[in-house]
Amino acid sequence: GEATPVIALDCEYVGGGTDGSDDLLARVSIVNQEGKIVYDKYVKPRERVTDFRTSVSGIRPAHIANGLPFDVVQREVAAILKDRTVVGHALNNDFRVLNFHHNRKLTRDTAKCALLRKMANCNGLPSLKKLASAVLGIEIQQGEHDSVIDARVALRLYLAVKKKWENDIKRYRH
Repeated sequence: GEATPVIALDCEYVGGGTDGSDDLLARVSIVNQEGKIVYDKYVKPRERVTDFRTSVSGIRPAHIANGLPFDVVQREVAAILKDRTVVGHALNNDFRVLNFHHNRKLTRDTAKCALLRKMANCNGLPSLKKLASAVLGIEIQQGEHDSVIDARVALRLYLAVKKKWENDIKRYRH
């Protein structure tokens, strides 16, 4: 699909470091505002993978063995995100692992949206799974995660409250 002014991003990580707790980028998925895939690539981590986290990440050794180098993916993703509104869930984690800084004014994080949190009856930071269930009435992430599905769900959440969310942003920025 073509990149549109609003896109949604989701990443999957595998574990690095002695205990597997370091997040290493393993897959990046971007969908456009129609939910069509703009970008979906596996990444060959720069460090040794000590935990594939397959039960959550859905990533297996074969996926990343043929993955693209991190710096190639980082460059391609940065070019797509530039000057676009990026929707996602807990985007700070994805941006951190991508080593990417995005304009806060162009970031729509479903984990931090007060409107969505209220709809899900959640005080803290709700999981994407909880928001999908409470707001959209759909069950996701019952097994392994899929970054394309998760990006589409974040996009659907954004679109469900877009009008009010964007109006709130305009109102509170003045």
